[in-house]
Amino acid sequence: MDQIARAWASFEADDYRSAEAGFRSILNTPGIDKAQQEQAQFGLGYALAFLGQYGEAREMFGQLYHHAGLRGEWVAEHRALHQVGMVERMAENWEAAQTCFERERQLIEQHGSPDLAVSVNAYELGLVALHLGQADVSRLWFSTCLTHAERTDDLIAVACAYRGLGDWFQHQGELVAASDVWEKALLIFQEADNPKAVREVQERQAALGGLGVR
Repeated sequence: MDQIARAWASFEADDYRSAEAGFRSILNTPGIDKAQQEQAQFGLGYALAFLGQYGEAREMFGQLYHHAGLRGEWVAEHRALHQVGMVERMAENWEAAQTCFERERQLIEQHGSPDLAVSVNAYELGLVALHLGQADVSRLWFSTCLTHAERTDDLIAVACAYRGLGDWFQHQGELVAASDVWEKALLIFQEADNPKAVREVQERQAALGGLGVR
């Protein structure tokens, strides 16, 4: 397992400090190539975000976004911009997050609206709109997320779409509907062998169970 893979393994194990140290070690290695550097910066941005170090995480992803734009690599550009929005969401800067994801949406549209890109962007727009009290807008975005996810062969994207819809139903007080949709998400996350996402959905279901919802 190479250094980048080890650092990501630490991240997946929720050991964000070790992941941060691993990615920083890569960046401090003399002679690493540009691709390795950007992979390590991307991973470090994630680790920092999950450690709550939002300022540095935002800066890391912002640099990646800027450099991708200069190179005209729109996929890398939208991917980095998406992560800037993720940092703002995690920091609960909801309006700033919405601005980032709207900019990402425009970038995706300019390049033909590929289904997976639309899906991951719509998920975030739905989540942010929900927290801003824009329930109808949020529902439309989650529906868009699911529609485009189902056009791909990406199980994680489909499961995330169902998870988002479940969150929407829960937020509206429609707890049985939330339970039903989360069950679909759970089964797909299990099929995709994503134990972390499985646990997250099970925690949602357990909370509903405590309220007496089947």
